[in-house]
Amino acid sequence: MTYLARGPFVHMVLLAIVSIAACPNCFRTSAAEVTELPPSHSVQPELFATGFEFAEGPAFDRDGNLFVVNYRGNGNIGRISADGTASVWCVLDELAPIEGQKSQANGLKVDSEGRLVVADAGGGRLLRVAADGKSVEVLADRWDGTRFNSINDVALDTKGNIYFSDPGGSNAEKPIGSVYRFSISTNAVVRLATGLAFPNGLAVTADQKQLCVSESSRYRLMIYDLVDDQAENERVLIEFPQQDAGIIRGGSFDPDGMIFDASGHLYVAMWVGGVINVVDVVTGKLLRQYDAGGLKATNCHFHDGYLYTTVAAKEAVFRLKLGVNGFRYN
Repeated sequence: MTYLARGPFVHMVLLAIVSIAACPNCFRTSAAEVTELPPSHSVQPELFATGFEFAEGPAFDRDGNLFVVNYRGNGNIGRISADGTASVWCVLDELAPIEGQKSQANGLKVDSEGRLVVADAGGGRLLRVAADGKSVEVLADRWDGTRFNSINDVALDTKGNIYFSDPGGSNAEKPIGSVYRFSISTNAVVRLATGLAFPNGLAVTADQKQLCVSESSRYRLMIYDLVDDQAENERVLIEFPQQDAGIIRGGSFDPDGMIFDASGHLYVAMWVGGVINVVDVVTGKLLRQYDAGGLKATNCHFHDGYLYTTVAAKEAVFRLKLGVNGFRYN
């Protein structure tokens, strides 16, 4: 395990503060600060930690602890504490064994009670790990009587509801992947969308009115309106690749995990490209592109002005000093 510390970040100059009616979760409103983003090639990724068999699912809790999957072996969830101490936090196969299958966490999010919501790709289950890491609940493993295939990623809304993707062995020729919602109040699972070519990362906009989904095998992001616990008005948000006078790397890069910043910009890990694409959800335009630290960028998460990226090809976590904070989904 390698841990490299850096000094405090420097905040970027604020361009504007958007003010609308008082609504703490409104998209680009209220306390959300519209911040100038560094130019695409001005940010160098810093190596933060190594030792991950397949680095994925970075997620921070409110105490500054970073959770990442597959630390020191597939199926483990590792934790890097705020003081830099790294350890195996839990082993899913020990806490929640599943007959004939091996658990392997993929996407992670921390909820408002400090519990870890886990996409168990190996077991095809939606899990929730207690805040002390000593017990696991199986929240869902099937919809309409059919077991999930391989849950890939998870996202939370501000009420704690869980959105998750199940690619189901899909691709562009066989678009059978689906996206689901787990209700935190009723424990019911609803299928929001299907017929997708490898649905992957997800994120709910800050106003809680839209859901963004990576459709990896078609190199694009989809967006849906969230209405009465359903997803409606399916449409393409942005298609990749896009190039801009050599500033943006083009290519057939699969969009993977994603996260919003406090200004409403969407940061998307591009698997093959090894970059983070920054998308304006309002206009559907590509704003910036940052080096993730290596090829096979899987996901990203904000903490304290840095964007942390998981890079499977380097078995490592990198961080980018952007001077930008993430949207507080939890």
